[in-house]
Amino acid sequence: MIEIAGLILSVLIVSYFIYRISRRGISKRYERKPKNSWSSLTEGIDPTI
Repeated sequence: MIEIAGLILSVLIVSYFIYRISRRGISKRYERKPKNSWSSLTEGIDPTI
């Protein structure tokens, strides 16, 4: 009985962390907008125009 309760608790904790990671979105961390016009060179935009 105690083993089943521990297993259910572990599954709930892992499910919670998976849910939190999926809500936040890992890929959003690496997608950044240019802070200024010169940073837009990485996107292929000419900042001198």
